[in-house]
Amino acid sequence: MADRDDDLTLEDLVDEQAEERREKRRGRRRGQRRSPVTRFLPLVLVLFVVLGIGAGGVYGYNWVTSNVNLESEETDYPGPGSGEALVNVEEGDTGTDIAKKLVEADVIKSTGPFVTVFSNSPDAANIEPGVYRLKKQMAAGDALTMLLDPSSLAGHRVIIPEGVRTSKVWERVSKATGIPVEDFEKEAKDYTSFGIPKNPANSLEGYLWPGRYDIPEDASARDVIAMMWGAMEEQLTERNIPKEDWHRVLTLASIAEKEARDAEDYGKVVRAIENRLAGVGEAGGKPMRLQLDSTIAYVTGREAISTTPEERKADNPYNTYLHDGLPAGPIANPGAATIEAAQNPPEGTWLYWVTVNTDTGETKFADTYAEHQKNVAQWRAWAESKGG
Repeated sequence: MADRDDDLTLEDLVDEQAEERREKRRGRRRGQRRSPVTRFLPLVLVLFVVLGIGAGGVYGYNWVTSNVNLESEETDYPGPGSGEALVNVEEGDTGTDIAKKLVEADVIKSTGPFVTVFSNSPDAANIEPGVYRLKKQMAAGDALTMLLDPSSLAGHRVIIPEGVRTSKVWERVSKATGIPVEDFEKEAKDYTSFGIPKNPANSLEGYLWPGRYDIPEDASARDVIAMMWGAMEEQLTERNIPKEDWHRVLTLASIAEKEARDAEDYGKVVRAIENRLAGVGEAGGKPMRLQLDSTIAYVTGREAISTTPEERKADNPYNTYLHDGLPAGPIANPGAATIEAAQNPPEGTWLYWVTVNTDTGETKFADTYAEHQKNVAQWRAWAESKGG
């Protein structure tokens, strides 16, 4: 009897082998069926992760609440404040600068609230330099209000105009502070003790910077002089004027203060003086006397720039009709514009000048004496029209 396989065709064998392979695969799948532990393992792992995060979150929350104050810290005092604090607001201080000073003086608690109200206040830019008397532990808004109130200024505020002679400075400061004029005069005699260089005039005339000063209530005459000279020294230094030229520059600047009214004429006056001293133009190289009424008026004590024949004959170091060169020293305390003019006068060949209208300050300059005489005639005509 022949084997069964002998009767199978090639196609049958292929089908049978395919079926056997399918059976083996099914057997393997049945033999590898997962256990319950294997089936639920991913879920268990997820639960562990969730529980871990939850426990960590609870622990973290407990730690934070135990060690950190989650409530925002107060950054401003409630006010109204008490006691007294002095704060110095300087020229150029920003809102942030002022805020820092207020914090240092314990006027406000932190800079943030003050900077905010400062930035949102259109009037904040009107805070003037000076020493202010404020309260401690104020609300930021209240501190700003007091800084905008001039009555909060401590000490004495004095304004010294340009071109004022020292004797008038003492009168102004004395009136504001109550310090006797005699105290200033006594201290001024020892002017070199302030650091002012010794000069031919033996005086601190011209060495006091004009401007606004907030003088402390307990200041002495010496304190005030030191303050004003310190400001002038700073100005001279910042302009890089050599120390050996200070006296000459201040003398020229002080004359320009008295001889001209318009800022654009200051430099012309200085140049004309330099030209006279150098003998420029029709002077023919020979220095000319300045012949300035302003220097003689300084000796007489009059503010008006006018002199008499007798005064022009009086022999003193400021009589530029009798003596060659510049006077012994400044005749007033000059400001920035005239100091700059004395330092850098414009080019020109002027030798003469005259104010042809004292109401407007119009001043005319001339290279020749003939031209100058025409300008003088114009001044006389104007004076006659005013009944002079």
